[in-house]
Amino acid sequence: MELGTLRARFSRRYGQLRNLVMGGHTDPKVTERTGSPLLAPFAGELTEMRGWAYGNRWIGCGAVRDGDGEQLVVLVAERDAPPSDEPPEDVVHVAAPRRVTHPDDRRTWVRRVIDLTGWEPLGLTPDWAAVEAELGVPLPADYKELAAAFGGGVFSDSVSFLGCGASVPFDLPARWRAGLPYASLSAGGPYEEFTPGGKGVLTWGSTEWADEYCWLIDAERPGDYPVLARSHDPGPWYRYDMSTSEFLHRVLADADFRPFGIARYDLGATFVPGSDGRPI
Repeated sequence: MELGTLRARFSRRYGQLRNLVMGGHTDPKVTERTGSPLLAPFAGELTEMRGWAYGNRWIGCGAVRDGDGEQLVVLVAERDAPPSDEPPEDVVHVAAPRRVTHPDDRRTWVRRVIDLTGWEPLGLTPDWAAVEAELGVPLPADYKELAAAFGGGVFSDSVSFLGCGASVPFDLPARWRAGLPYASLSAGGPYEEFTPGGKGVLTWGSTEWADEYCWLIDAERPGDYPVLARSHDPGPWYRYDMSTSEFLHRVLADADFRPFGIARYDLGATFVPGSDGRPI
């Protein structure tokens, strides 16, 4: 198997990659937090290394010098992940700070995410009719506004957001489609992955420490999309009766939004568009 093929497969599974070593040159800014444990075993012999943060593990693939050629390497290294604040229940229903009911409210939260990151909206025009026909349900209106503005990519260097028509690692329909053969096995707990005509979870975001952000979709109740989220340690789902954009904004900006708010880690409010393996 070639490195490019393996890199693409890992990106589909683990999300945004980090370019740690390219052409024999190590990123001088790499730290323990951003992937240096993947470099430690090789004593400068690496020619390429890409890394993915996933829960309490680093996943890496690359190449090392081997005589006159190179040898493919794959490795897993330990990683410090934020502690989980979860109680032991299977499902936790969390009351929203403010129930959003008016369409203008949703647009306000989209605008807040844009303003928070200083992002210039891209104005993308995905083929929503085709996407929604494949899913068999309409997608939340504010999610479509977010996807049109941002595409797919990473907020605050840690929160992956799936767009539509973006690069493969950040394309919601492609990620959902790839998981369909394993739908009955992958979600765990009380919910299965969503399949057309059924009820289940559809993932629209995740973090580098393996938190998951999803919708609970019931094909018999189109338009009703509570957010379900769970942290990196296998445990309960949290249900939030709020819009996608409000949840995302609170994750990024509200330090008291536990257990999912990341503002308390002082990561900054940034957005980097997705990469299919090329430098970004």
